Amino acid sequence: MKSMRVSVFLAVRALARSNLGIAWATTLMMLLIYVSLLFLPSLIQGAIDRANTQLVDTLTSNIVITPDSRGTSIDDVAGYLGRIRRTAGVAQATAVYHVGIEVSYGSNSGSWSVDAVDPASYGKVFSTFSNVTDGGPLTEQDTNQVLLGIGIAGSGETTARGYRASLRDVYAGDEVSVTFLNGHSLPFTVAGVYDNQFPQSDNNAYITMREAEKLQPDVANHATAIYVRTRHGADVNRVARRLTSLRPGVQALTSTDLGATVQDQTAAYRLISDILKAISLVMAAITIFTITYIDVVHKRRQIGVERAIGIKSGPIVFSYVMKAWAYAMAGIGTGFALFRYAVIPFVSGHPFHFPNGPVALVTTWGEMSRDLVFLVVVATLAAVAPALRSVRIPILDSIWGV
Repeated sequence: MKSMRVSVFLAVRALARSNLGIAWATTLMMLLIYVSLLFLPSLIQGAIDRANTQLVDTLTSNIVITPDSRGTSIDDVAGYLGRIRRTAGVAQATAVYHVGIEVSYGSNSGSWSVDAVDPASYGKVFSTFSNVTDGGPLTEQDTNQVLLGIGIAGSGETTARGYRASLRDVYAGDEVSVTFLNGHSLPFTVAGVYDNQFPQSDNNAYITMREAEKLQPDVANHATAIYVRTRHGADVNRVARRLTSLRPGVQALTSTDLGATVQDQTAAYRLISDILKAISLVMAAITIFTITYIDVVHKRRQIGVERAIGIKSGPIVFSYVMKAWAYAMAGIGTGFALFRYAVIPFVSGHPFHFPNGPVALVTTWGEMSRDLVFLVVVATLAAVAPALRSVRIPILDSIWGV
């Protein structure tokens, strides 16, 4: 306790007598480093959350049920859907049948998936119909109508990703040709164009199940996939096991199983985040080390006198550690306030625009706490090194400045 009191006394005296310019500059540097530690991971977490949400809302739902290797479609869909919707943890489900492989307009064409859907239930599972930017979504009574993704229609969005591979200038009301799996091509009027701001789901086309059954009667009461939306808080894997047990010949995969592309993006984002976080911590270490080193060099004689009058090396070293903690905590405190009450609200009002749509900052208390601990540990190590070196110099050499 005596050593601790001595360390506190030395640290407080050093802080009180320190150069204000150096103190402010060090605090500002620690502030910027702490904000940088929070900012990029928060931005990346926002991008990850956005991608995962878009994956579920526009492409895979929570669970996708497909035929196993022994079949090409699921029969008795009406009965199976009824049982699925009554299963614990299920909020809604919809059936989809893959009917087409190509869409063309004038001299432009491309291979895109054309699916037959029930607009009423599809709109309860996916948000696609809410993201129509031109025209309107499909309705149950629509015939000879097709809904196109922006990745197919293009709609004159020359700066949009994939525009050159799209039909380029297709709008609601235009007539396109849809080629079905049996090779027949038929004209369809574009009911609307949707933009999910998610490239993986913006390259699909949809017609109503009613129209598909009229053109291909064997489609009736069949599906190539059933998409299931689970209730909030439900264990998705447990629900998937319940659904597969309802009937043989099917398999159920979760959005995590199907989101390989998003997982690859996530891994790349986190790698970048870890690299930049390491760079920020190195900057913090260099800052504290430099400040401490300069301080001990200027106070070498004082340190020698302190040791000569009986102050042990431990309290002297620990006083420099406490001084580093003071700078670190001052920077962390002001950095947290700046980030929480200025940066986050500003980015929420002016989000970054990633390929998957607008991204805000998403952070957690756990992330903030970890960054605080990392910064304090780095500051401690950076202060200990030069302080230890200063107390290993012979006392007379320190006093005489040799």
